[in-house]
Amino acid sequence: MSFSRIWPLYLFVLLGALHLGKTQGLNNLYGIENIHMVSDLNDIVNIKDLQKRAVFYTRDCDELYKLGHTKSGLYVIRPKGSPKLVVQCYMYDCNGWTVIQRNSFNTEITWSNAWKTYKYGFGNIESDHWLGNKYIHLLTSQKWNKVRIILTDANNKSKHAEYDSFYIKGEDDNYQLRLGAYSGTAGDSLSNGTLKNMHDNMRFSAHDNDNDRSHNIKCADQFGGGWWYDACYDSQLNRETGIHWQTLCDHNCQTSLILIKPAHMYCHRA
Repeated sequence: MSFSRIWPLYLFVLLGALHLGKTQGLNNLYGIENIHMVSDLNDIVNIKDLQKRAVFYTRDCDELYKLGHTKSGLYVIRPKGSPKLVVQCYMYDCNGWTVIQRNSFNTEITWSNAWKTYKYGFGNIESDHWLGNKYIHLLTSQKWNKVRIILTDANNKSKHAEYDSFYIKGEDDNYQLRLGAYSGTAGDSLSNGTLKNMHDNMRFSAHDNDNDRSHNIKCADQFGGGWWYDACYDSQLNRETGIHWQTLCDHNCQTSLILIKPAHMYCHRA
């Protein structure tokens, strides 16, 4: 085989190695644990501060907002007891919200990942992703948080479900979900006692770690995607096809977005 035919392959391998080396080098330099979930490092809003070693690491997006960062985008934060992380911040409604999940009907993610993958997160922070159970636990352990779930239904109308407290326990408790009171326009598909399945207080399940309450099947293995299954579900947002929220859309939600922020009762407007 002539060199003219194989040189594109050599170039592809070389560029891949350079990108991997750059990413690993930045991880070693800055200690950012999930840097592999960022496709373009220049999209990190406070990357220049990182390069100057002049960054003050906040614990979440809300602290960034209160310091004057009102532009939504990628930021490096450092929750209490956590390594540095890249997260997507939504700066709106007089708050800084930290994104922990994003999914879409045409996602490129399979979502049927193993327990360890769900622990550390996967996907692209700028698009569809799961931040990681380990980091969600640390984020929700440092402060009292609330959660807002924003859903786009089959008619492309945006609805939301909000719970006034949101906490997931640590890995020893299989990342058990704890929710507060519901409010919103999407209906309550996580803690509604009139539905068949109660996701509040359930433990997280992945296809290789079954913690659901079904006696007949392993829900995560049967239906795909890690979630707080009961036996089995009335909501499931971590699916490759059929994003489901029983009180709004029957496996045909177009998008889902899960955001958290501290549950304080004050607001400073410019």
